[in-house]
Amino acid sequence: MKKKVILCLTLVLLVVLPILALADEYAIVTNGRLNLRQQPTSGSRSLGQYTGGTWIHIIGMPTNGWYPVQTPDGNSGYMYGSYLTFASGSNYGIVKYAQGGYVNLRSGPSLDYPIIVQVTSGTSVSILDASYEWNYVSVTVYGTQYQGYMHDSLISRSSETAYVTTRNGGRVNVRYGPSFSYGSIGSLASGTQVNVLMKGSGWYWISGGGLTGFMSTSYLSGTGGGGGGGSTSYTTAYVNNPKSTQILNLRASASQSSRSLGQYRNGTKVKVVYKGSTWSEVYVGTKHGYMMTRYLSFNGQYLPATTVAPRQNVTYQQPVMPVSQAPVYEQPVITATPAPVYEQPVITATPAPVYVQPVATATPAPAQQTASNVREITLTGGSSINVYNDPSMTQLKKTYSSGKTAKLLSQGQTSCLILVDNSVGYVSTSNISY
Repeated sequence: MKKKVILCLTLVLLVVLPILALADEYAIVTNGRLNLRQQPTSGSRSLGQYTGGTWIHIIGMPTNGWYPVQTPDGNSGYMYGSYLTFASGSNYGIVKYAQGGYVNLRSGPSLDYPIIVQVTSGTSVSILDASYEWNYVSVTVYGTQYQGYMHDSLISRSSETAYVTTRNGGRVNVRYGPSFSYGSIGSLASGTQVNVLMKGSGWYWISGGGLTGFMSTSYLSGTGGGGGGGSTSYTTAYVNNPKSTQILNLRASASQSSRSLGQYRNGTKVKVVYKGSTWSEVYVGTKHGYMMTRYLSFNGQYLPATTVAPRQNVTYQQPVMPVSQAPVYEQPVITATPAPVYEQPVITATPAPVYVQPVATATPAPAQQTASNVREITLTGGSSINVYNDPSMTQLKKTYSSGKTAKLLSQGQTSCLILVDNSVGYVSTSNISY
């Protein structure tokens, strides 16, 4: 009888341990191209470069921030942890959108505690200790890892959902790892809604139907693209302002203070890759950015745009014509110029000071780029690499040959701030190699 009990416990452990270890075994390359090094140093020989979204198998404990890993093509080596996003089970969360686009990470579980760093909305966090009100979390900002407290209402543990989809209506396996070579944990029926915990190339880490594991993106639908690769599905929507004369801004980030990439009238067709409660991630043609969800129509119906707005420009120019002809007539024009129609841009500009304060307090993150945090990179991706004066990469500064070395000051999703030849500039994230 005792032998049977021991045998049963052994079988239970064999089933449970792989599931418990799942959270610490996998990560994805965050952005750009990341080198696989032969030894845990930046000067060691590169065994290959891997693009954002590539699933990485963690096979050991880190040494000075370097993790022993195995890549999908079977190579083994070391990758620096600051450039990896780790899967961490139910303890994985996303910082929700907040006023100003930032959320405070504090040194204690109360608003009375000092702010450690401000975290941009949409950043992933690892929840080290969950609470009904304040969570103790770990987060990486500008390549530096911080630990502190964040209010639970500002963390979303599953930012996206998807649906299991098959052609024949059958069931789909949930696997232990991001490959068909891994065994099945169980299966989910077609039509099952799941939470998307992390996106990688070809595979998503999902949770649903009592199972948490990996599923091929070819069997998932109804979710936006992300994680640097994999299957991308879109939802069609149309700009639909409540007033037909209004326009809708396409913003560079999910904030009303963010730079406008374009203005669009009612009826403009957009592709939605992620629909949020406040902001949606969209494409307008080839332009990628964010629009406020409440001004988008997802049922194909929208208020037609009118052409009243251009007539306002003609009315505003009329006072210019009689300036030299009838000075008496100018007096009512002068008093009419403060009309609310003309004053509207000033009203929309007033939130700017509110945005400046979080940006100023958020900028200490780059200031923390000490000699140990500033990393040396190589400009790659073609025979010549363009460096720009602005983060939107429209003002060309200089062109360098591939292989030029530089220093990484800060890293974004599409562009990076670098120091090259003792001068700062911006370069596409896809053109950097660590």
